[in-house]
Amino acid sequence: MKDGLLIIERIIIESLSKKERNLQELIFDTNLDHSLLLNILPNLLMRNMIRYTRGTYSIEKENCLVWLAEINKSDNVKEEAKELFISLVNQYFKKDLIKKPAMDAQLKIQKVWLTREEELVLRSHMLTLDGFFTGVKASRRVKPEKEKTYEQRVVIWGLSQYSDLVDGVLAAV
Repeated sequence: MKDGLLIIERIIIESLSKKERNLQELIFDTNLDHSLLLNILPNLLMRNMIRYTRGTYSIEKENCLVWLAEINKSDNVKEEAKELFISLVNQYFKKDLIKKPAMDAQLKIQKVWLTREEELVLRSHMLTLDGFFTGVKASRRVKPEKEKTYEQRVVIWGLSQYSDLVDGVLAAV
């Protein structure tokens, strides 16, 4: 990704946004391999997103408003979302080959015709779910947990009309 972030880069940025860390702390917090980090960190340093001082990596605060605006542009976030979806689908279908614990990737896709009332109920559930996540995030700001960045759960949900999705696929061709 030219101006955006790869998932691997995003997890490093998220980890360092919580606190500055040395290489071992980054490995522990992100669960990324030592050699992979050694390949990714120089790129983030060259892009002036992080800094390295006396064995410690931290967010480059002087330039962060510039690069944050760039990585959060719609096209860049769209590419990150695609990368997440592809990874989730691949992880889900890989589990058939290798038996994994029940809490690993879950993927549910339903095509269903809904009455107007049923769609209102569905949208209400989606708003409730959104409110739940907003509340959890607010709670973590007030009462932080000792969680590792890599232990976060990624939850994806959405709603679209089937024909709109088909039109989107056709437009991409």
